[in-house]
Amino acid sequence: MSFKYLAGVTVALTLGATAVAAELAALGSTARGGTSQIGRSLSAAISEAGDLQMRPQELANTADYIPLVNAGEIEFGIANVVQLTYAITGTGMSEGRPNDNLQMVATLMPFRSAYIVRKDSDIQTLADLKGKRVPVFADKALGDYVTRGYFANQDMSLDDVEGVAVPNFPRMWASFAEGSADVAIVVVGAGNSREYDASFGIRYLSFDDSPEALERMRALLPQNYLQEMPAGSVPGIEKPTNVNVFDYTLFAGKDVSEDMVYDAVKAIWEKEADLLAGGPFWNGFTKEIMSKDVGLEYHPGAIKFYKEMGVWPE
Repeated sequence: MSFKYLAGVTVALTLGATAVAAELAALGSTARGGTSQIGRSLSAAISEAGDLQMRPQELANTADYIPLVNAGEIEFGIANVVQLTYAITGTGMSEGRPNDNLQMVATLMPFRSAYIVRKDSDIQTLADLKGKRVPVFADKALGDYVTRGYFANQDMSLDDVEGVAVPNFPRMWASFAEGSADVAIVVVGAGNSREYDASFGIRYLSFDDSPEALERMRALLPQNYLQEMPAGSVPGIEKPTNVNVFDYTLFAGKDVSEDMVYDAVKAIWEKEADLLAGGPFWNGFTKEIMSKDVGLEYHPGAIKFYKEMGVWPE
């Protein structure tokens, strides 16, 4: 049974017979974490804006639904630009498995992440992680690329630390909270980091923002960049701190109609205020960045709308 059929049944049951004629679309997302929250708020905003009814199809991992969008089983998906770049090109974490039927629809918001340590830790810089207990992920997992990208910033490798094997991000956070790992990756200002700060205090570690350090990171995290967060901006940042950023993206299959993609982009554009009110994950989103050049091809339906709005980079 296809995801499109399930989406149609859901809409028909919840909205009644009038929804049968509505344009239906499924959005690949995850069942937990920031991607889940982004997917739900995005689907709600698009559905409220007009005739396009979008429903999140939540799976365990981004890697589970990207091939479904590529195969046309799901119309849309969301992912960070690192995963999407690797998925389309068939490199990195998608080595040998190109998903070349995918196209960009919109750049959504900057996704900020960094390492945190306990406030009473003697770890003051990334270089101080040498010999420390650091969570490590399975080869080619997203966490593996993020971790190695972080260490590349300091021209270090995982050979310099005591690895603590973790199967996923929730286990990494649990290891940090229970004290079996000295550091953890968090979304800057996310709920779990605030909980840790309230419980035992945390400190964010700053990245080297030199061109050489950023180039080393981008070899593992394509299209990433760094942003300086001012002191006091979130709990755990007590002085200006450079954090890692990669943009979140909305993408679609090449065979999705131009009209459907146009309608989706138009709805997001019109619902900017609602999305910004949807939670801290949307901080930094503006409609003007939706057409940002991230080195990937955009869908013709999206390009049509951006040209009409005068924001398409010629």
